[in-house]
Amino acid sequence: MRIDAMLESGDFSIRAAHDPTEVEVEWRTLQENAFGTLFTSYDWLSSWQHHVGRTRGIEALIVVGTIEGKPAFLLPLGLMRAAGGTVTIARFLADFHGNQNSGLWRRDILAGIHGRTLRKALISIGRHHGIDLFDLKYVPAEINGRVHPLVDQASIESLNAIHALPLTPDFDALYKARRSSSARKKLRTKEKKLGEIGPVRIERARDAATALSFLDTLIAQRSARQESSGIPNVFEPEDVRAFLSEQLTKALDDGSDSFMIHALIVGDAVKATYLSGLQFDRFHAYTNSISEDVAACSPGDILLNHVIAEACTLGAEAFDFGLGAERYKTAWADKEVLMDVEIPVTLKGRCAEMSVRALRNGKRYIRNSPRLWAIVRRLRRLGLPL
Repeated sequence: MRIDAMLESGDFSIRAAHDPTEVEVEWRTLQENAFGTLFTSYDWLSSWQHHVGRTRGIEALIVVGTIEGKPAFLLPLGLMRAAGGTVTIARFLADFHGNQNSGLWRRDILAGIHGRTLRKALISIGRHHGIDLFDLKYVPAEINGRVHPLVDQASIESLNAIHALPLTPDFDALYKARRSSSARKKLRTKEKKLGEIGPVRIERARDAATALSFLDTLIAQRSARQESSGIPNVFEPEDVRAFLSEQLTKALDDGSDSFMIHALIVGDAVKATYLSGLQFDRFHAYTNSISEDVAACSPGDILLNHVIAEACTLGAEAFDFGLGAERYKTAWADKEVLMDVEIPVTLKGRCAEMSVRALRNGKRYIRNSPRLWAIVRRLRRLGLPL
């Protein structure tokens, strides 16, 4: 039977594993010829589950679809309890430490997957593993120009989108095309002002000691900046630092560009950092930081230019700025819509779905109201957990 006919008829097999190492071979095989992101790679998620997920009571459930014995797609999920432990919700594994959740899809089968058949298979998996609701956030609306197999008419646009920039080998031409002459001139002026403080240089960490030092600076700078806005720094907990440290040191040991950290240094002081990685021809700008004492000189923007230039040199096809619509992202890149997908399995799951949607609609209403959003920001600065 042809592959597309097998997919349409649902003639594929699915299995699920609770330990990522149980499906490592299939996972790595699939990565060689799949659509995905840094946040669906085996190294990223197996490490995250070891350092973060397991310690926080999240149970991994890796769903692997195969055709004729070969892996065709993979959905890395995490099971967590809600409503006092009475409701089991499946979300994408590590979704709150990633920027989008695509799953892995073998290139030759993506076009033939029917969403309805896939949903039926997931509901069957859900019943077997006691899942009440699949709550799948930040799913790309499209993959390779096609509607994502998980997205249907019931899906709703995510509260946040990502912004992405198609890259070319020639950074200088790209820079001139994307940023106005006045914007480029202003940034040159700011870089000169930084130079008045001390010599300015950009460094990519090439050894573990430097990488971990830059990471500690990033975490400290983000904590200082976010304290003023009342938003917790999700990278501060020790389990997250251990996870990110392992990603950096493993990439260095492998001589890989899968994860890296850059710093802008003025004199002897790190004034900005950028943590990023290259996977599936997409360069992911994961997170960054700046030192508040030189914020007026835009050290983050200066460093960003160098990071984008390196992404061009490395042959990446796109630069992914991640979630959010901050000025430095929208100035460079175009919006890519993400979707939230809910698949209820039980009656409890349907009730949970209504609660999830109501909460997200409430957040959306507040975000879209300048007056209400300003109040929330002020309350956060007072230390209220909003």
